[in-house]
Amino acid sequence: MTQLYDTTFCFKSLYYQSEEIKGGDENQSVYFTSSRKAKDVRCPCCGGRVIGHGQKTVRLKDIPLEPGYPITFVIRQHRYLCKNCKGTFLEENPFRVPGFNLTRRCILWIFQMLKLKISTSVIADFLGIHWNTVRKVEKLRLERELTRREKERLEDTYRPYYLAVDEFSIRKGHRYATCVMDLATGEVLWVGKGRTMKAFEAFFQAYSDTDYLSSVKAVAMDMNASYHALVEKYMPDAEIVYDRYHVQAQFGRDVLGQVRLEQAREHQKKAKELSGQEGSKEDRSVLQRKIQEEKKLYSKVKKARWLILTNKDKLSSPKEKALNEILAEHSDLALCYAMKEELIRLFDLRDPAEAEIGWKKWFDAAVNSPVPALSKFGRQKLARLDGLVAHAKHPINTGKLEGFNNKIKVAKRTAYGYRNLSYFFDYIKYLSIPKDFS
Repeated sequence: MTQLYDTTFCFKSLYYQSEEIKGGDENQSVYFTSSRKAKDVRCPCCGGRVIGHGQKTVRLKDIPLEPGYPITFVIRQHRYLCKNCKGTFLEENPFRVPGFNLTRRCILWIFQMLKLKISTSVIADFLGIHWNTVRKVEKLRLERELTRREKERLEDTYRPYYLAVDEFSIRKGHRYATCVMDLATGEVLWVGKGRTMKAFEAFFQAYSDTDYLSSVKAVAMDMNASYHALVEKYMPDAEIVYDRYHVQAQFGRDVLGQVRLEQAREHQKKAKELSGQEGSKEDRSVLQRKIQEEKKLYSKVKKARWLILTNKDKLSSPKEKALNEILAEHSDLALCYAMKEELIRLFDLRDPAEAEIGWKKWFDAAVNSPVPALSKFGRQKLARLDGLVAHAKHPINTGKLEGFNNKIKVAKRTAYGYRNLSYFFDYIKYLSIPKDFS
């Protein structure tokens, strides 16, 4: 029994009851004794009669009765000796959760505070326990929720039909992890360290004993060689769909970006050549004007990155006019820009036959192009033709997974990084559980 501010608390559970309190105002210890008699106990192994065989004292941290008053439960458990099999055992402790020196209700409090997104350090300070203990409780909560959700998914008749696979950075130094998402529900099915073929193979092994992946129609991904090779191996009936935004971004970087800079450097080079020429006063005046024009063109083309990458229908009239002026004066850049517009149109097609004809014509034009960067891009991506054509039949992408990567970044930044990758990956899966199930 404990008294704070003239308030009396009495704890009872099964055959335990609080009888005394010790300690100062800032640290209270509540002592529990068991009223159970040996004659009322039977051996759990053989059912024989038992006799008392000493006691064991267990100390458990409980929630504060009032702020600033941490409570410790000191529980004296009886130990019994079986007269028949000579085995010893302890009587049940209703307050303790196995593996923790915390009371059950203390752990439930931590569960609720974690749901409210209260930080680990604040919970530890409030309850007067170690930071690692709170993290251990949080890991228990994640394991319980993920186990429950995994069981629900496998028992449900629903099976995913569209998946997305992508990588995300876990720390500096090109350290990556691979993530697989069900595009219909937005739930992360698997997270694993690395982005190699061996690392991604663990995903298929995790579901090898079930039929959970039996209904998958298509998988959206970037052009990572290890991804499509394993999908073809383990899910031969599923089609591979290359993410349009990865393809468009790569075309913008490796083709439009490179050609734009090359054409800008030509103006810079020409300006330097003109500045080295000599002539009469009138000739120098003309040269100076040409030099200024070349410098302006250099600056104009150099700064036109977003002007060229932005879709034409999203440009304002002044920007569209500026773009047309640049393209009119730079034939190579104009060709690559036209190829970019055609690439976007092909991704919008929904007839696979039409898409196949269009993509073949596009690659034929790219490979035979006089622009080296465009020709190189066409040769590299020609082998991925089937995955590009499949987008017409299955218009999916990794956009939802890319958006979820922002949640991962926020979680990582809020926690100032994670030392335990296993816990981090469990937390990622927990964040993606649909609200109906969480």
